[in-house]
Amino acid sequence: MSLDTLPRTRARDGLLDLLRTVSIVRVVIIHALGKADFWFWPAPTYVMPGMPAVFFVSGSLAYKSLRAVDGVRRTAREYWRRTFRRLLVPYWAYYSVIVVYAVGGDLTHPGPRWDVDYGRLALGATGLIVPDASRAMRHHTGHLWFMSVFLVLAFVAPFLVRAFERARWLVLVGVLVPFVFVQWLVVDGGMDFDVELEKLTTFAVPYVVGFWYTDGALRRASLRVLLAAMGVAVVAAWWWNGVEPGAVNGSQPKHLLVGAAWLAACLAIAPTLRTLAARHRSLIDRISRRTFTIFLWGWTTCVFAADWVDEVFPPGWPNRLMMLAGSLTLLAIVVPIFGKVEDWSARPRQQVSASSPAR
Repeated sequence: MSLDTLPRTRARDGLLDLLRTVSIVRVVIIHALGKADFWFWPAPTYVMPGMPAVFFVSGSLAYKSLRAVDGVRRTAREYWRRTFRRLLVPYWAYYSVIVVYAVGGDLTHPGPRWDVDYGRLALGATGLIVPDASRAMRHHTGHLWFMSVFLVLAFVAPFLVRAFERARWLVLVGVLVPFVFVQWLVVDGGMDFDVELEKLTTFAVPYVVGFWYTDGALRRASLRVLLAAMGVAVVAAWWWNGVEPGAVNGSQPKHLLVGAAWLAACLAIAPTLRTLAARHRSLIDRISRRTFTIFLWGWTTCVFAADWVDEVFPPGWPNRLMMLAGSLTLLAIVVPIFGKVEDWSARPRQQVSASSPAR
């Protein structure tokens, strides 16, 4: 999943493609292990946190798409049209299934768990809010905060890129200040924010840092600087709340710091990772074509499988193994089906129009 709207024929960066592929595979594994409640949980969440990497990659590609080249740049309108199409069309295909599930449950099941807030259900179609229109629906769609964040960042990307070209440090400070302020209110003030707002202020940071990668500053950084940055991030994450139990994303500062440490490590061995990506280009391309579909459906299929297995098997190893098998099986079914929607949404509008039947 990315906000890149460049034609597929343009040269791609193997490191970015590898990071995106590893992130989506990791998300599937993490969701399945967490839902199955394995004894070693939440240790795997500290391994290559996926969302900081995803937003770093997306920011890198957005800057590549929107920067001025020889005095010419893609227009904001063109960028928005293609990006929103690539994000919203697959999302609406996914959301239609969730709406049918929620409404069907409301009509056939008594009790507050299935009662649907139809106003919030309608707002959920925008992608700007987590569509938790019923308690039953909430368990399947809690991961959709990322949709809201991507849409907002897609909207502001043309402005961020232009500002970055004029005052890069000011742009970085401009995303760090809201993040620090919100986290200060959360940690010291005990305030609660909507998940969409807190996640937006969090992941706008790696998104803008991705600009520095495409601009070349991070790629030119020396090994000593990258290793030092990794060490500082690790120490800062430890200082923040040590090894407090819980998944790494339970603390947004810790999430970003651990993610930064892993990204610094990846940049330090970037040539090796690019070589690895080139050797496995075919596999990476197949997964990359389906990243958004997998992000949309990965958690939902996991919850559906867990709900079914819990009805059949008591807690224990049979339950865990069947949940894992069921989750992967459902994902393997829906990804080829809804991946076609992702393919269609990614096609240039001229190509889509040319393939439409004549009237």
